Amino acid sequence: MEEPELRVGGWEKQGGRRLFKRLLSLILVVSLGTLILGPNVVEYRPAYVSSDSLYFPTTWNGPFDTEYSKEFNGHLKISSISYESSDSKSGKLTVISISSLIDLENLNMQSVVVDKVESQAKKEGLELKNGIIVDEEMNVNGLTVDNTAYQWDANVTENANFFLDNGIGSEILVKVYFWTIEKSPMSYNNGPDIEQLQSQTIICIAFGTNLKTIEQATEMIGNVKI
Repeated sequence: MEEPELRVGGWEKQGGRRLFKRLLSLILVVSLGTLILGPNVVEYRPAYVSSDSLYFPTTWNGPFDTEYSKEFNGHLKISSISYESSDSKSGKLTVISISSLIDLENLNMQSVVVDKVESQAKKEGLELKNGIIVDEEMNVNGLTVDNTAYQWDANVTENANFFLDNGIGSEILVKVYFWTIEKSPMSYNNGPDIEQLQSQTIICIAFGTNLKTIEQATEMIGNVKI
């Protein structure tokens, strides 16, 4: 059975229709967050690869490039951490954690994920080609989670850094896993925990020059913790 095609920017570039969906999602996030408690309650909760991984910190190094950012006026708190293969050219893994007051699965999750992949690929100096969506079962820290994997082919451009030694125009494989964990307790102003409030979405973007590197990154993703 042929896998569904995933075009850069989503299933297909739908212009005004996609803009309307994103605007509706923005309004929903901001309105719901404001009505409940507002962005001050959402906490950064970085996701990271634990030392239980077979390949980290042996053949992969990190963490590098730790970044924190906000979207939708602070209603989404985003942390990003990267890991690199020890040969400094064959693989890179970026783990993105998105904290919010609502489950992002209720929004246009595909658009959120694709936007993050496009942004990270541009940062790496890679040009994405059309991709596909593949249903795969992911085991994370011994627990099986419902998961959809996205994958693309990409080419190295003259703007690349980490992958530049592979040669301009060389092909890089891109595979992305993402899932949402159960809402977790938060402490507000050092008071008691607020149960079942903050939702956490994890997006793991693996870049590799070959399948072996992608498989190593996938194993590391199975050991991602918060």
